[in-house]
Amino acid sequence: MNTRTTLIAVAALMLAACSRMENPFETHVPVTLSYSTVAVTETKAAQNLNEGTFDTGETVNVRISNTGAGEWVDYYFTTGESGAMSPYGAVPYYPAGAKNIDIVAWYPATAGTSFSVQTDQTADAAYKASDLMFASVTNQAKQTGAVNLAFSHKMAKINVNITPGQGIGSITGLSLLNVKPTVALDLATGTVGEAGGTVTAIAMSNNGSAVIPAQTISGGLLSIVTDKGTATYTVSGKEFAAGKQYTINITVNLRAVGTTNAITGWGGEGTVFIDTVRREYVDMGTVTIGGVEKNLKWATCNVGATNPWDYGDYFAWGETEPKPDYSWSTYKFELGTNEQGPFSKYVNDDRYGTEDYKTTLDPEDDAAHVKWGGTWRIPTYQEWISLRSDTFYDWTWTDDYLGDGSNHAGQIVTRKNVGGNDPCAGNSIFLPATGRMDGAQNESKNQAGYYWSSLLSDERTYDAHHITFIFGSVNDSDFLYRFFGLSVRPVTE
Repeated sequence: MNTRTTLIAVAALMLAACSRMENPFETHVPVTLSYSTVAVTETKAAQNLNEGTFDTGETVNVRISNTGAGEWVDYYFTTGESGAMSPYGAVPYYPAGAKNIDIVAWYPATAGTSFSVQTDQTADAAYKASDLMFASVTNQAKQTGAVNLAFSHKMAKINVNITPGQGIGSITGLSLLNVKPTVALDLATGTVGEAGGTVTAIAMSNNGSAVIPAQTISGGLLSIVTDKGTATYTVSGKEFAAGKQYTINITVNLRAVGTTNAITGWGGEGTVFIDTVRREYVDMGTVTIGGVEKNLKWATCNVGATNPWDYGDYFAWGETEPKPDYSWSTYKFELGTNEQGPFSKYVNDDRYGTEDYKTTLDPEDDAAHVKWGGTWRIPTYQEWISLRSDTFYDWTWTDDYLGDGSNHAGQIVTRKNVGGNDPCAGNSIFLPATGRMDGAQNESKNQAGYYWSSLLSDERTYDAHHITFIFGSVNDSDFLYRFFGLSVRPVTE
C-alpha cells in the first residue's frame, strides 16, 4: 500500500461510523471547533477570571457521532484566545459523503454521569473544576470553518463580598452551608438531575465566588468567621437556579443593619444586602394574649433600617421585597386589576378567588422572617393590641426623638412598672412616623406611622390589619388595602 493510500485509510478510521465514499479526498476534512461567550460574565473563585471566555489552556471533552447513529467517539480540545479550540491528541474528521454529525461538549473534561462540586472552592482551580458547562450542536453539515459551541452553565453561582463593619476587626473564614453537592448528568443532552448527596459546607474566599447545583436551601446559608466570633445568615426556602448568579454584599456589624434582596441572571449584577449578625431587641415584658402568657422581644429597628429612628423598607402585605411602586397592578397575590381580585392566596371569601381560608401570613410571606431569619416575624394583630394596653405601656409622641433638631418624629413606647416590681419597667422602643407608600409616593412621612400585622381582615379579603398613629393619636383597629407599602417592626419570643 502506498503512502497516499495509507493516509486515506487512517483518515477514514477517525470516526467510528465513517463509510465508503465515491470521492476519497472528502475524508480528509477535519472537524474544527470554536466556542462562544459562555452564559456568564465570570467563572472563578476570584470574581474577575475568565470573563466572557474560558481561560487559556482549559481542557474540554468533545463527543462526536454521525447524526442519528448514536455511536459516540470522545476527543479532547484545549481552549485558546478569542474562542479558539485546538484538538489535543486525536483529530476528528467529518464522515464521507453527505452525512452530518452531532456534537456535545462539556467542561470540566473530567465530568461524568455523576458530577459533584468541590467542597473547598477558595482556589481558582477548584472553582473551575466545579463550574459544569455543556454545549451541543445537532445535524452539523461538513464545513471547513470552525463549528461554534455555545456553552451554558449548569450550576448556580454565588458571589460574596464582605466588609468588616462597626466593632469587627477582620474576616477570617467564609463557607456556604447546607449545600447538596451532587447531580446526575446526561452526557447526551446536558440535562442535570436534582441536587443530591450528603449535605455539606463549601469553603470560599471573601470577595470570591462558588458554584453549587441548583437547589432550594432552608436554614443556615452563610457562615462568616470574624475576630469577634462566627455569624450565620439563615434563609427560608431560598431558591438558587441554574444559570443565575447571586451576589451577596455584606457589612458585618455588631449592631443590626438593614436588608434588601434582588436577584438577576448571570448576565447582570444582582445584589443582596444582608445583615448576618445579632439583631438587637428590647424585652417589653410579659403580657397575656388569648389566655396565653407571652414575653415578647421587640426589635429596636424596622426591617431595612440601620438605626431606631430610620424608616427602613416598605412592604405590601405578604410581600418580602421593597419595590418602586405599590399598587394593585404590582401586588404579588393580585390576579385581577383592582381590589376585587381575584387573589391567588389568603382568600376567605369566594367572591375574591378560590378560598384557602389562610388568614395569617405563612413564614415565606413574612418580611420580618424572610429578611431576618431565625424566630423573627411580623407581630400578630393581638400582639400589637397588647402593646397598646394602657395597663402595661405608655405611648408618647415626640417631634424630635434625638433631641438634636433633626426632627425624627414618632411614638416612644415604654413599659410601665406593672405591680410595682416589673423587671422590664422603663424599657422602651421607638416607632418612627414612617408614613405609607401609595404608588411611588410616601404619604404622611414624619406625621404618621403605619405598621403591618400578620392578620388578614376578617371583613374584606382585600384588606389586612395594621396599627397606625397620627401625631399623638393611636388607632389599633385599622385595616388597609394589601397593596399599600407599610413598615415592618419584627418581634421574637
